[in-house]
Amino acid sequence: MVLDFLLRYSQRTDNKGALEMVVNSFRKMARGGIYDQIGGGFARYSVDASWLVPHFEKMLYDNALLTRLGAHLWQATKDEEIRRVTIETVEWISREMTAPEGGFYSSLDADSEGHEGKFYVWTDEEIDSILGADAPAFMTYYGVTPGGNFEGRNILFVPADRSGVAARLGVDEPTLDTILARARRILYDARARRVWPGRDEKILASWNGLMLRGIATAARALGRDDFRKLAMRNADFLAREMVRDGRVMRSHKEGATRINGFLEDQAAVALGFLAVYELTFDEQWVSAARAIADAMIEWFWDDKLGAFFDTARDAERLITRPRDVTDNATPSGTSLAIELLLHLGELQQDAEYRRRATFALSTLAEPMLRFPTAFGHLLGCADIELYGAIEVALIGERSHHGFTLLERTVGERYVPSLVLAGGNFGDRSTIKLLDDRPLIDDKPTAYVCRNYTCDRPVTDADLLASQLENAARAGITSTKNREIE
Repeated sequence: MVLDFLLRYSQRTDNKGALEMVVNSFRKMARGGIYDQIGGGFARYSVDASWLVPHFEKMLYDNALLTRLGAHLWQATKDEEIRRVTIETVEWISREMTAPEGGFYSSLDADSEGHEGKFYVWTDEEIDSILGADAPAFMTYYGVTPGGNFEGRNILFVPADRSGVAARLGVDEPTLDTILARARRILYDARARRVWPGRDEKILASWNGLMLRGIATAARALGRDDFRKLAMRNADFLAREMVRDGRVMRSHKEGATRINGFLEDQAAVALGFLAVYELTFDEQWVSAARAIADAMIEWFWDDKLGAFFDTARDAERLITRPRDVTDNATPSGTSLAIELLLHLGELQQDAEYRRRATFALSTLAEPMLRFPTAFGHLLGCADIELYGAIEVALIGERSHHGFTLLERTVGERYVPSLVLAGGNFGDRSTIKLLDDRPLIDDKPTAYVCRNYTCDRPVTDADLLASQLENAARAGITSTKNREIE
């Protein structure tokens, strides 16, 4: 979450140092043992400063947040390594963490056969016997040694740049990529014959909402239809099984949905539905998100305090009604709720949503300033409030080639605090951001707006790209103006 905020900041202010922090951090994690180099996906944390030795448990929520960050980071950099790792992480979710009905499971254990990490580590002899002629290149690239780096065995990691390894082996980089991809497939199949770690097959609403949002964002950014289908299956499952009259339930397992949800469940699922809308422009997902947001206000908002509680007002009475506003391993319910209302406020031009969000955000300004790393997600909400969302409305038939070009132009660029809508001019729409947006010269048309002021509508993808870049960098002027003041 802090990295996501730094990425926003780098784009808003053209701060190259902030972008370098995000890229370097993501890359070091992706090359470390904390990332599963064979099967994809990130472990929960590492126990050292170099990301080498992980606690081997894989959590859905970590991978949800890193998937969305990876998609945004690829949009900002077009870095192929970041793209590959993001794709591999979603493919791992699809392959190993998705229930038949479309929900996402919670975690994979660290242990198997009574030993932490046994499923994931290798000896050099194992790799040599399995890979044959490909073994030397694979072991050089992934730092495999006879003595190992973890209890006599090897956690796979990437100790050197690909170009240097290719030069040392006397092959070009595409050839090395082919060898490594082939070797990873072979080792994955070999590893799959081991005793697997246990899997927690609870389907938790908030974690699913975060993962849905990450996959939908990756699908839109990377143009992956398989990711789109995965997101749609999950969204359909959540809407069908875990939302009842706008209230989100907490947990689903073995066909049974249990426990009224918490604030984080309401907000995360609704934000996931909004990400699906941006992927499909199907307005049913905005309607579903609004119903959840309205129920969230009814059951979790306190007028006297001007804030959200984590439990609903009809929940079990405790000595103190819980309200944790800090972003820890996952975003707090409060920061997710504020973001949801800010997004819907822009999309639907709803002043009441914005009023509640702005007030709740303003009450947390002082702790954000004192303890910023405890409010990574909420700082992203502050970005929306300070700089304004960047609203993009795409008008036209979605099947039209011109509309596709405009949509891909938005999808391939990192636009901080993006609020995206799309529809055909003349169709009846419930999306206020689409109101009074005619076609120009009967062609698919894009409108880019900030703070209710819009650039000239364009039908050309290159002009749209320029407008998006200028809108994102508008924060430079805002920052300078505040410094002068």
